[in-house]
Amino acid sequence: MPKVKNTKAKTDKSSKDVLVKASVKRLYNQSAPLLICEALLFGIAAIFMVIKPVAILTALTFVIGIALVLFGLYRTIAGFIVSHDIGGGWFDVVFGLVNVVLGVLFCIYPVGSVISLVYVFVLLFLFKSLRALIFSINMIRAKFGHYWFDFVMSIILIALAVFLLVYPVAGAVVMIYYLAITLLLYAAADVYMYIELLRLKKLV
Repeated sequence: MPKVKNTKAKTDKSSKDVLVKASVKRLYNQSAPLLICEALLFGIAAIFMVIKPVAILTALTFVIGIALVLFGLYRTIAGFIVSHDIGGGWFDVVFGLVNVVLGVLFCIYPVGSVISLVYVFVLLFLFKSLRALIFSINMIRAKFGHYWFDFVMSIILIALAVFLLVYPVAGAVVMIYYLAITLLLYAAADVYMYIELLRLKKLV
């Protein structure tokens, strides 16, 4: 009887090993090509962004413009349908038309549209920086926390916001570089996952 039990346990173990190996092999075959393709795509896109930031910015603005036009048309048509059926939906019509106009402006004037967006974000950034400055001044008065560090950082942030207000194109280019760095990080993560999958496949 003990021999029969040992044989059965060995059979179960070998069956589990076969299932694990098959599962790992299937996972590798499905994921490895996708990871490699993603890493190459993200890496090439990031390099192109670093080399040609203005061209990417223009293309991105054009894509945003087309998306706004399509979204605006959808909202306008949906608003007209609702307004005929129920008596409402005019807000959707107006909102859709505004999006269409914005989308057309993005396509016709890409540089001006990007600069306008940068101004909006920089003004919000400046507002938050001024709030940080007021907070740091209050901390200085209360002599609580790392108030000098907060004060210096808030001054640096305000100076950066003013610089971007004077040179908005620089802010737009910085946004492209930020996207490029993000894509490179994604590419590195895909490569790491591929290496781990390869190691797991060799292990089993």
